[in-house]
Amino acid sequence: MKKIIILIISYIFLFFNHNLLSNEKEKTLKVGLLAPLTGDYKKLGNSLLYSLQMALEEINDKNVFIIPRDAGYNNQKKLNQAIKEIQSEGAKVVIGPISNIDFDEAKNFNELVFISPSNIDPEINKNIMSIGVSLESQLLALEKFIKKNKKKKTVIMFPDNQYSEFIEQKIKELKISNFKIFKYNSNPEVLTGEIEILTNYTQRKRNLELRKKLFQDKEDDQSVKELERLDQL
Repeated sequence: MKKIIILIISYIFLFFNHNLLSNEKEKTLKVGLLAPLTGDYKKLGNSLLYSLQMALEEINDKNVFIIPRDAGYNNQKKLNQAIKEIQSEGAKVVIGPISNIDFDEAKNFNELVFISPSNIDPEINKNIMSIGVSLESQLLALEKFIKKNKKKKTVIMFPDNQYSEFIEQKIKELKISNFKIFKYNSNPEVLTGEIEILTNYTQRKRNLELRKKLFQDKEDDQSVKELERLDQL
């Protein structure tokens, strides 16, 4: 997370005019931060805030002033209020929002520039730059790995949630063959059963028990060692 924040701050310094973003009298660069600092996703928001603080310490530029605001998660009213407060403090660039579902609201503030760490469909769209670690880059790395290692059978697993359709479409664009898609349930109790089906666990366990029986009545050293190895399995 800290590396992404450092990258975002670097974008701010490299691609934006410092005179436009800074206060001429105080010589400070004011940057807003939109994050879910309360609610179900507050751990993610606090992680983003702490990472930003660590990144600023590493960059060691005392002229950068951060204005953090609680934007909630998928809460249009709270997000709108947070952006207005940041704008009133004199910031021209904002880190966030963290989710692409909030992009439509951010686009209404044309005078601000938003740099989002979202990793869903990274792009530059109007006043929003999405520069997270993209799904596309991860899939290209996967494609490269499969081809380099000449994998013939591959199962690509991802959670069955609101992003499933988007992920599945991107996977189908890969230039690989002989792979299966497995969408799993995020509930651990359900997931365990799904993994057992995927890996043919029941049949493999039955085969293992049959192999063990071949050595259970034998007392020679080789049979004893093989039985110990099968017991470990």
